[in-house]
Amino acid sequence: MKVILRTDVDKLGKLGEVVDVSNGYARNFLLPRQLALLSTPDAEFQIQAERKRQVRREQQKIDELKRIVETLNGRSVTISVKAQEEKLYGSVGAPEIVDAIQKEHKVAIPESAVVLEAPFKTLGTPDVTLRVGPGNEAVIKVWIVAESD
Repeated sequence: MKVILRTDVDKLGKLGEVVDVSNGYARNFLLPRQLALLSTPDAEFQIQAERKRQVRREQQKIDELKRIVETLNGRSVTISVKAQEEKLYGSVGAPEIVDAIQKEHKVAIPESAVVLEAPFKTLGTPDVTLRVGPGNEAVIKVWIVAESD
């Protein structure tokens, strides 16, 4: 049975491809889950429209990532932590950096975007790289300061 894929299906194909699968696989898996449509001229037209929408969504996502990078590049955030002399009582890692960016710049980024070799355990002003997509990197300065009592 020939079907047109509505989404990328592992080990089968990508969106818009016409693939030949067994009748049972199409009837019992692909069609009920709306992963594919029977291959007809109307379905081909519908898949082309879905492909255009997906390309538009991906472009909007890339534009949003670029806007985030431009917004954050060269900025700084301040994190207040408990410390004794130069050593912190805990550490400053990706979750704390993401929270500080959210509070100060009103930009939501995932924790996985923060590139750290290890959490910071001393006071200072390290530079941190944010990788929010392929080719989209920003460098921010993180001010780690002691809490005032």
